[in-house]
Amino acid sequence: MTISGGEAARRALIRLLESADRNVTATRTLSVAATAPKDPSPAVQRAWRERLEGSERAGAVALVRASGNRRDVIERVRLLDADRLARDLGITRAGTLAAAAVAAARDAAAGRDGLDGAIEDAADKWTKGAEWYRLPAEAELVRSVFATAAGLLDVAFGTHFRVASARTSGSSKFLERHGAAVGAILRRALALPDDTRQDEIWEMLGLVRFGHPVCLRAPVRFADAAGTAVSGFALPWSAVNPDLVASCAPCGDEPAFIMTVENWTSFNGQCRDVERGAVVYTHGFPPPPVRMLVGQMAAFWPDAPFYHWGDVDAGGLLIADSIREAAGRPVNLHLMTASLAEQHGARRKPLARVAPLAARNDDFGELARYLSGDSCRTFEQEMLRPVDPLEMAQ
Repeated sequence: MTISGGEAARRALIRLLESADRNVTATRTLSVAATAPKDPSPAVQRAWRERLEGSERAGAVALVRASGNRRDVIERVRLLDADRLARDLGITRAGTLAAAAVAAARDAAAGRDGLDGAIEDAADKWTKGAEWYRLPAEAELVRSVFATAAGLLDVAFGTHFRVASARTSGSSKFLERHGAAVGAILRRALALPDDTRQDEIWEMLGLVRFGHPVCLRAPVRFADAAGTAVSGFALPWSAVNPDLVASCAPCGDEPAFIMTVENWTSFNGQCRDVERGAVVYTHGFPPPPVRMLVGQMAAFWPDAPFYHWGDVDAGGLLIADSIREAAGRPVNLHLMTASLAEQHGARRKPLARVAPLAARNDDFGELARYLSGDSCRTFEQEMLRPVDPLEMAQ
């Protein structure tokens, strides 16, 4: 898309103003490069120059020009007065927006204990022109988010997640859209560790979410409150109400292996293409019913080898680690190796999220060392066809 000369100049001036907001205590004079538009047409070049010179006449900036035969060339734009520049651009400065957002947050918090820390954290980001947990310094939105967080502390234990969202914000989908910010506020209010996940916060508050069915193919059975039996061994797979997982019991011969699968397409392929083995779909990061089922199956068949098949990336390895924790015994990575990543993957920057696993002396540690290295590649598991892990081991 072609950018007009005036718009190119405006973007440079906005970058300069944003730099001023990020560096409010800077002791040096701030400046940005004045890169002329690539379009050489006189109209575009003239519009670019006139926009910059207009800000200079307003006393907002000083234009640094080249010397000698190039003295007509504008090289840099140096900031003189950020407030004048904001007025010239018709932009409200980050500090002003932050002040309004903080006032809205304090009004919504209504003096409730524990919320001041979150407001201070957010204010530090907003005054620099940045978002806080994807929450911008928009006063009315901030008011709604903090009011929702405060209201959730008073919601009755056992209230459904969407009902709680509607009661506290007026929208049943508000918590889904702004859960990161609401969760961050509650994390501070409840003095929880920084790594406490949103779903753990909702569970702590007693918010109920109706879970998705647990999908599996395994020689197990379940029973509802009336004693009605539900098989987990249908073909190609069974879907079980998550409320029934606690009733899981073995039924039939021990499977040749147990496998958890991260993605839906690969789960279907594994169940349809490989006849043997117990297979469980994890729904991405496994929810509590899936973790419970994994632990049960690992205990039912302690001698059956356990595998996990997922994406070869940071999320895939962390999901595998959560499965390993739920199983309570060793889990082998299936089709998740550095050599396969080199064949099928796209180059990525080092994935620091998996670095804590790199010290382990197993296939988890080997993959973590590769993914946290300088030349790693990642790929989604759907790139590969399902295979029998026991046949691979032969």
